[in-house]
Amino acid sequence: MTLRLGVVGAGVMGRKVAAAAAQIDGVRVSAVVDRDDNRATALAGTHDTHAHESIADLVDSDVVDAVYIGVPHHQHLSACLEAAGAGFHVLIDKPLCNTLEEADQIMAARDAAGIKLMVGFSYRFRAEWIAARDAVAAGEIGAPRLVVDTIIEAETSTPGWYWDGAAGGGVLQLQSHHCFDRLAWVLGERFASVGCQVSATAAAAEDIAIINGTTGAGTLVSINLGFGRSYRSASRATTIIQGELGHIVIDTARNVSVASGDGRLRSLSYADDDWLLQEVTAFVGLCTGADGAVPGAEDGRAALACALAATRSARAGGPALSLF
Repeated sequence: MTLRLGVVGAGVMGRKVAAAAAQIDGVRVSAVVDRDDNRATALAGTHDTHAHESIADLVDSDVVDAVYIGVPHHQHLSACLEAAGAGFHVLIDKPLCNTLEEADQIMAARDAAGIKLMVGFSYRFRAEWIAARDAVAAGEIGAPRLVVDTIIEAETSTPGWYWDGAAGGGVLQLQSHHCFDRLAWVLGERFASVGCQVSATAAAAEDIAIINGTTGAGTLVSINLGFGRSYRSASRATTIIQGELGHIVIDTARNVSVASGDGRLRSLSYADDDWLLQEVTAFVGLCTGADGAVPGAEDGRAALACALAATRSARAGGPALSLF
């Protein structure tokens, strides 16, 4: 059986997901949806398929079994509801949506339709992060005590909605979801409290954020997010996890080093690992009944709850807010 995948949103990620899907046996990119006819037609041509204007067109044409949703996240709710109503399995980029009420509607629609829904938390499929998680679980650094997680980006040309707070723009929605999810996943600990301070350029959503949090087990977490809008540079990301007996460092080049309690320093590099292929493969497995845990809507909602708490804290001047 061939899984027919529709790509909803022919932007950068839509093109990448389609290319990854084309490498997987038993998968065919069978439709492309985008309001921009030129973008839709171009991507559809690359995969020898047809362009469509809406998810409704896919229902009428009976050409897909599952969809990747790569539209701006203020459109995620309507896209998920429409896809679920049509009986399509869904792979959706983070954030899941913009409010907890929207998340609840998405989960209810998923359950009512009996479809599978996966959130594209990409770091769960990156080999260096899997190695870090395994090291923590194996006790190589003892109980985690401190995490410092930093993402710095810079780009002069971004979509307008990136900096529209009403549309869910700003670094708290653009990036903190990744941080909240990957850290909870690696540590095996839920966040218990979140505090935040932000900075923004004139008349725009926040482009700098410093988040302080604690997990249920008492690990202290610092998340630092910055997006330079007046210059262009490659992204930089570094994560350090310090435990009672050692520490782990993950860097932008996809290296991970583990300093363990017995004095050893273990360094690994995963520069050639194709995380997106692993992510799309996992989604295909979910749709076809294969075993294996994947990030679902509940995980998307948990990350959203943290991001919204960070937003409330920033508006209140930075106090720590309990998540329970």
